[in-house]
Amino acid sequence: MKKSFKRITILAAVLLLLILALSGCGKADAGKTPDAAEAAAGPVSAEEEPAVFTVPIKEITKRGNVLLDTTFDEMNANGMEIGDLITVFIGETSYDIPLGTAYTDVDTGNMICRFDLEDNEVALAVNMGSFAVEAAVGEQQTIEEDPGYRWDLRVDSIGLVLKEKKGYLNEYNARNLTRTNDREDYPALTDEEFANFRAVEVTGIKENRLYRSSTPIEPAIGRNEYAMAAMEAAGIRAVVNLDDSAELMTSYDTYPGSYYSRCAVINPEMSYDFTSEEFSEKVRESVVFITENDGPYLIHCKEGKDRTGILCAILECYAGASAEEVERDYMLTYRNYYGVEPGDPTYDIILKNLVRPLSGLLRTDGLRTAELREKTAEYLTSIGLTGEQLDTLASKLGE
Repeated sequence: MKKSFKRITILAAVLLLLILALSGCGKADAGKTPDAAEAAAGPVSAEEEPAVFTVPIKEITKRGNVLLDTTFDEMNANGMEIGDLITVFIGETSYDIPLGTAYTDVDTGNMICRFDLEDNEVALAVNMGSFAVEAAVGEQQTIEEDPGYRWDLRVDSIGLVLKEKKGYLNEYNARNLTRTNDREDYPALTDEEFANFRAVEVTGIKENRLYRSSTPIEPAIGRNEYAMAAMEAAGIRAVVNLDDSAELMTSYDTYPGSYYSRCAVINPEMSYDFTSEEFSEKVRESVVFITENDGPYLIHCKEGKDRTGILCAILECYAGASAEEVERDYMLTYRNYYGVEPGDPTYDIILKNLVRPLSGLLRTDGLRTAELREKTAEYLTSIGLTGEQLDTLASKLGE
């Protein structure tokens, strides 16, 4: 009987423990009172769980931007400001998207919730893409009546909620640096630095063979006179003008009779979409031009920053420069325009504007671990350059 009683007692104890566990008393907080457990977890505030702001769709533009029936002020009233990250709910799908003021506040192919501050409008867009198509908001139909298309909406409203306050602010600030175009505001810079004019000084490129600059002919950013004087002093003989058409170039008052007008010039009119076939075709045209003309060479767009930066980086990589040399040359532009130096909070963010597209073109996960010359040769071959042309390019840049 004693053994049977002992077994019954043990079974009862086990059953009691199971009951307690199921009731929650077996959890880590079992030793706390309910009030204490809630206090430890902290109250859930409205800030931590903001309400979803539901917004009707007002219109879809021809290119697929989704205009929302709200304003910048209403977005602010719901706690959403430039530089924040928000979550956008469309049907059963959600997207985490930054708030900015321009398509270029994000990389090509990425989504942006764009505040048009001038018109006080809000739009969901994709940089160089269609938000309506990518997010399946609607389907475009061709019609005979103006404007020649119609969007059939799949949803009539979307939901917005703050995800992270200032979660994109550093990136936004890095993409929206400000400067002036007045020479007196840059007393520490030489005239050449003010014009963002310099020789490309990296391994594999002969001294004073390849130069880069802001535009020497268009007066819009107030640096053309300094760039023109610098290119003449450098003895430039051939120019790759990535910005202007030949017609526009020759229409500037600064062009007729200038030193620039006596140089060989190509006008590829390169786009900012570095992932496009058109961009690669412009790279091919530019390289062929270099192989068919004698230097010193000058590459420029308007500011000598983005298009000039990536074309120069491609040439530097092919010549045999290290990733560190390529990156340093690229970032000198941001020192000249904005005073950004290594160690600045925006330095590494800005550098991604080079690293990401160049890594994509060269099909590598990282510039610093890649065989840059080999990868660049593969890229240039893939866009139609021959082995003989690549040999000539190496000779022209490094002879």
